[in-house]
Amino acid sequence: MEEPNMFIAALESMDVWKWLILGVALLVLELFTGTLFLLWPAIAAIIVGLIKAVVPLGWEMQLLLFAIITTAGLIWGEKYLRPRLNRNKGAEGLNERGSAMIGQKVRAIADFDMGRGRVKVGDTEWAAKLTSGDAKAGEELRIIEVSGASVTVEPLSAPAQFQ
Repeated sequence: MEEPNMFIAALESMDVWKWLILGVALLVLELFTGTLFLLWPAIAAIIVGLIKAVVPLGWEMQLLLFAIITTAGLIWGEKYLRPRLNRNKGAEGLNERGSAMIGQKVRAIADFDMGRGRVKVGDTEWAAKLTSGDAKAGEELRIIEVSGASVTVEPLSAPAQFQ
């Protein structure tokens, strides 16, 4: 007689409490990882456990139900939930000073020569490149691009360019 497969034997022994314990264990692991990938199998295990408490299911149906709920949760989570969680980070521009500077008004420190000069951004001087022409000292400009330690600016009278 053939020995039973250990995997099948484990599935056959799954009762309500084992499904619930598996779900809670996966939730605890999800708390440590924070990836949302373990959340869906955890929820699926808890749901299968609750359904098994009401409806007697064979191991095949339990496994199929677990797989369907996990897959549906993963697809829904990646398509709808993750974009919503990432949309409002709360710390917009944190560690991205350059992107936060775009659109900011600055003043030319000295006259620009051949489209190059320096501007004052907050309390710091930055090398600047003017999109066209030259600017005089004290003229207001708008930052349209940040590249390393220099900025590209345009006269404030020019229409705003958004990238």
